[in-house]
Amino acid sequence: MRVAVTGGSGAIGRYVCDELTHGGHNVVSVDRVPPRGNYPFIEVDLLKREETLGALNGFDAVVHLAAIPDPYSDPPEVVIGENTVSTFNVLEAVRENGVQRVVYGCSDSSTGFGIHNVALKPLYLPVDEQHPLWPHESYSLSKHFGERMAQTYAKAYRIEAISLRYQFVLVERSRRGAAEQVRRAREGIFDPKTAWFGGYISVRDVARACLAGVDYRFEAGRDEPFEAFFLSARNTLYPVPTLEVAEAIWGDDIPAVNDTGYYENDPYASMYDIRKAGRVLGWVPRDEWQDFEQLEF
Repeated sequence: MRVAVTGGSGAIGRYVCDELTHGGHNVVSVDRVPPRGNYPFIEVDLLKREETLGALNGFDAVVHLAAIPDPYSDPPEVVIGENTVSTFNVLEAVRENGVQRVVYGCSDSSTGFGIHNVALKPLYLPVDEQHPLWPHESYSLSKHFGERMAQTYAKAYRIEAISLRYQFVLVERSRRGAAEQVRRAREGIFDPKTAWFGGYISVRDVARACLAGVDYRFEAGRDEPFEAFFLSARNTLYPVPTLEVAEAIWGDDIPAVNDTGYYENDPYASMYDIRKAGRVLGWVPRDEWQDFEQLEF
């Protein structure tokens, strides 16, 4: 297939371009700046509707990664504005150009448990794709709105849409902070006062999930061809079992554990249930922090 990757020159996008190319696809990076790799490139400002319509013409699928990646570097109204408008323009271009598939780079922040202003408590653990979503700051809201738009376009226009809710991605800008967390984990250091979900994922595992999303086949005649998936490494970045992390966060009032076997089989498993991605997409994470020095950034 001919696949456009918005944000293909970015920290995640260049790995996605690489993975899609090795998966047999004809890949074009659609971005404001040229890619690092030797890929065809279309320069575009996704905030401009007509530019986006022209840039995304003639593709079979779009992997939409372009976004402000957190709420810290820009004012909140810029984060929510640019992320939401660019996603709308991409979906409109997909619709008007007759593109069959969009894979949306979402975030676990869309739940309200990733980047957040308030430490909300899940209804249960592990958190799966059926759990209610409670985003409440600019970045998490923008990713949530993007996923909802993708789902609505799937319902209204039968555009096949897949949303990938990946956790803290290990890319170059996060290397130093991740290295410090890995050092502490290796030394068995765990501070209950700063504990949270502790999730992470390698950039290569995200790229592999994007390839799986492009290759996935929806069943014929489906009324709403949309799926969302949590993606994370198998374990957390903490040196203690996950339910002990939960106790550090919520004390005796930890969320109900709906599937006790999930943590009995793997006490260090993610607080997000990533099994749906395995069942449906055939994707399972390969990388873990224990092999930090061998990871790509």
